[in-house]
Amino acid sequence: MFEQIRPFACPSCKEVIGGRMTECKFCHAPVDEGIAEMLAATQAKVNQACSDASYLKAAAIGMWVLLAICFVPLVPLVGWCFEVTFVVVLVLLIRWQLKFNDLNTGDADFVRARNTKNLAFVLWVAAIPVGFVILPSVMEAITPTLFDG
Repeated sequence: MFEQIRPFACPSCKEVIGGRMTECKFCHAPVDEGIAEMLAATQAKVNQACSDASYLKAAAIGMWVLLAICFVPLVPLVGWCFEVTFVVVLVLLIRWQLKFNDLNTGDADFVRARNTKNLAFVLWVAAIPVGFVILPSVMEAITPTLFDG
């Protein structure tokens, strides 16, 4: 019904232009239709990588918030929420890696998205000892003292 106009970076000046343009409005370089379509597809994939990395970072931060709340001994269900979020972050990391790791572009936004994904990975790895070694040890030490009269 409606043809979607996909933006892409001009091969000459790197300014973002519309998909139907035959000439860059910034540098007036001619734009080949095949190259424009390829660049637009790459740009769409970069945009999706940025979006997915942002969700991944939010999930990793949320995982740490839940982990912090787990240290409050009278909030038992949060531990399950942390564990579910831990698995979700792992799935999102694997998904991002499979979908976008082979994307070869010098786009600054993609570099930021990759760094964001790497930050989420570091947060996920750091949650392993804290959530599965330190937290159970602390809860084991605190729980008997809570119920001693």
